[in-house]
Amino acid sequence: MNRRTTIVIAFLAAALSACVSPDTGGAVRAETRPPTLVPLPAAPTSTTSTTTTTTTLGVPAPPDLRGGEVCDLYGGVEELAEIENEEIVEASGIAASRVHEGVFWVINDSGNDSVVYAVATDGSTSATIDITGVLGFDWEDLALGPGPEDGVSYLYVGDIGDNLRLRSTISLLRFPEPALEDGVIEEVDTIRLSFPDGARDSEAMWIDPVTGDAFVVTKRQANGKAIVFRASADLLTPGDPVPLEEVAAFQFEEGVFVTAADVTTDGSVVAFRGYNEVWMWVRTDLAYDETLAAEPCLAPSPDEVQGEALAFIPGELGYVTLSEGSTKPLNLVAPEDK
Repeated sequence: MNRRTTIVIAFLAAALSACVSPDTGGAVRAETRPPTLVPLPAAPTSTTSTTTTTTTLGVPAPPDLRGGEVCDLYGGVEELAEIENEEIVEASGIAASRVHEGVFWVINDSGNDSVVYAVATDGSTSATIDITGVLGFDWEDLALGPGPEDGVSYLYVGDIGDNLRLRSTISLLRFPEPALEDGVIEEVDTIRLSFPDGARDSEAMWIDPVTGDAFVVTKRQANGKAIVFRASADLLTPGDPVPLEEVAAFQFEEGVFVTAADVTTDGSVVAFRGYNEVWMWVRTDLAYDETLAAEPCLAPSPDEVQGEALAFIPGELGYVTLSEGSTKPLNLVAPEDK
């Protein structure tokens, strides 16, 4: 389709999102039970390579749970600061920098410019990065992870949303973490991913730090299920669409949606969030199918108007969240002994 048509569709998608997404947390109850999982056949564990040297990978060591669940480790919610930048009004994704300490990359939802913002813990903007040559259909999540060059931290922008369910192929935009200065990025890897059974609406993704695989989680389906899909790391290159394979399926209560996801930097814990919920699993296998077949625990979730962003702090179990809206707070949830 031409550029003008694409822009119109993107804005229509944004308009529909405003209509179907709740403006408050009332439709998504904080006391909602964890989802009931629908286990799928296990995928075989195999030797995987994220660099030019093939390495036999192992499951990351679990965190010290002190005899309980990972969710039991957390204390209360701390407001770090309000986001000062008035251009960040529809925060749909956040990722904690692996290169710049205390910096978070943030993106807006569809209908906004193709821009990535660097935000500090005091709420100030450290850099504004324009991404040229791309037109975001529906940017919905951010992730950091390995890429084609060993030892480089890559930022992945998930152009994965599709409120109108118009496309069966979505995109990840990949580039090395930028410097902390206003600038322009002209060279971006556009990695296309294709769903096996038609268009899906997704708002959550992560890149596994151990295997380099990409994972996408659907937001909602007509039958109430959210589905996790995976694309193998060795296929994450520009060119023909990469087939996504189904990993797990979840049956949620009415009004509960998956709006973000992330994994700890050691790969040991994965988290999903909804508008007012955070679910966690301790990693037990490389492919995540066994991990996600276990019942998740409910971690603390900040009281946010429309929470669509979550990111783990590098090297820690603590995580930050951010909601859509102007000058919204950057919230921190950390283990009690931190």
